[in-house]
Amino acid sequence: MLSDGVILLQVNTHTSRKTQEVLQKFEWEICATPPPYSQDSAPNLGSKRLYGTKFSSNSDVKTAAENWLNG
Repeated sequence: MLSDGVILLQVNTHTSRKTQEVLQKFEWEICATPPPYSQDSAPNLGSKRLYGTKFSSNSDVKTAAENWLNG
């Protein structure tokens, strides 16, 4: 899941040229325009539940995300 690639959601698109050059070197997909707001996709809704959680593998992250999404 996490090692398949990275999509960077860049909220502040007014970053320095140096930062943009570094990000290009990583060859990440960059989404500079955030999707329209939706309560279903608000990133902070699950943050308190997982706060301080340490994951030992991608599998653990995937399981936690699936459990949270499935309620």
